[in-house]
Amino acid sequence: MKHISPPSRAVALLGLAFVTLSVPSHANNITVSAPQLVNNNSIEGYVNVRFNLSWENSWRTSSPPSNWDAAWIFIKYKDASGVWHHACLGSETDHVPGIGTSASLVNGLLTPGAPYDAANNWAVGVFVYRSGDGSGAFSSDGVELRWNYSQNSITYGEITTVKVCAIEMVWIPEGAFYVGSGGTETVHFKDGNTNNPFLISSEDALNMSSTMGHLWATSAIETATLPLAFPKGYSGFYMMKDLVSQGQYVDFLNCLTRVQQNNRTAADLSAGITYVAHRYVMADSVNSSIRQFICCDSVIDGYSPITFYCDANGNGIGNEDDDGQWVACNFLSWSDQAAYLDWCGLRPMTELEYEKAGRGTAMPVPNEFAWGTTSFTPIWGNLSNAGMIDETGTGNVVSFDYDLYNVRNTSVWGPARVGITATPGNTRTESGAGYYGVLDLTGNLENRVISVSIAPGRAFTGVLGNGTLSPGGNADVENWPTVEGFCYRGGDYDVYMGDLEPLSDRIYADLSPPYYLHDLWTGARGVR
Repeated sequence: MKHISPPSRAVALLGLAFVTLSVPSHANNITVSAPQLVNNNSIEGYVNVRFNLSWENSWRTSSPPSNWDAAWIFIKYKDASGVWHHACLGSETDHVPGIGTSASLVNGLLTPGAPYDAANNWAVGVFVYRSGDGSGAFSSDGVELRWNYSQNSITYGEITTVKVCAIEMVWIPEGAFYVGSGGTETVHFKDGNTNNPFLISSEDALNMSSTMGHLWATSAIETATLPLAFPKGYSGFYMMKDLVSQGQYVDFLNCLTRVQQNNRTAADLSAGITYVAHRYVMADSVNSSIRQFICCDSVIDGYSPITFYCDANGNGIGNEDDDGQWVACNFLSWSDQAAYLDWCGLRPMTELEYEKAGRGTAMPVPNEFAWGTTSFTPIWGNLSNAGMIDETGTGNVVSFDYDLYNVRNTSVWGPARVGITATPGNTRTESGAGYYGVLDLTGNLENRVISVSIAPGRAFTGVLGNGTLSPGGNADVENWPTVEGFCYRGGDYDVYMGDLEPLSDRIYADLSPPYYLHDLWTGARGVR
């Protein structure tokens, strides 16, 4: 058998846990451990991937907000040629939720809503979450996912490495909600030509005009129809609890071909390059810049895939305890974000879904931030354990305080650890959390979302990623915006520049920056 090296702990980085069954590491919040392949059936072409799953601060509640958090789990494998692929998973009855916290396990199909079919509608991944009300640590041993490797057109003997990937998600339940706060935001949604919030009460097509009863905004958006297929946030969906971390993006890069890697970084890593002067490849810099720590070695092979790592302390040794793997990933272009989400089997969120995640079913508070109030306490000036898994600060939002403007050019200016403001026992406001528990919807890094302002955004139909990219490393999903149709919501760490935006502020929602721009203020987050 040419399968996997002896079992080890998971290769896990905050929110996204990778299992390379021969490499040990540690996780911050979500952990996949003790992975192994069991019950191989070469005749029918399947094997079970068994592992232990745990994460902190889990919950499920039947009272408002009536939701839960979950782990989105998918599997990647490397074949004998050294190329990584996405695994086709089996039906729900083929999987085992494990023993420990009572858990439910639900497939995320290639085409949700259609019946499972091993050949044409396989499971891209699986959601695991609490079966009943409860809170605290989640732990389940012996979770098993059926992998139909024959559907990937390989044999068991061609499998060389397997990674089990787990991302923390939050369920946003079905229900009506308001967009726009009725406040004085520079640009915001409203009910026709009034200043009243607009109620999203279904997924039906919406008229967009200045007529009362139609969706409108205080900016120059087009009179149009928002189609039935455009995700409006009324239906239930899962959203990533945190922004994509730098460790998550590193693990993504390390599963790409050399051509794909070159297109998903800012530095020139094209074929034939053997020396990388700007080894901090996302910032395209000799040294780390604006707390962007992803890099590679200076001397590399001219054609093989590159191994990336985080190196916040700049000593050339990757992924040490203080190397910033858990810091939110900035310098991501739209194309980078789209590719990452496609690779994970997720999709971008719309700006309506963004407001739903922040406000929930509550009545709008004029000019509120995502945690439901109009005030905030920035964390800067109190940052400790910088670059570490427990990087902390006192405050409820990652922002740049007016009084600290003179630290702009130091290592403290930039994004912080994802979810840094949420600690056990904190209230929603103290944690800077949205109505359902999603973090960093306001501050840290801008959320790049699908805009309703122009036709390429309105053409978005919510089709999900399938785990596979184009040969060039781009998302290849039907009706995802490519050149324009996306925008910014939520603000970032740079409060001095006025960029901490209230939940309903659309000041940058009519802006489609160049799709190739590696933006120092912008992160990534996906939904399904």
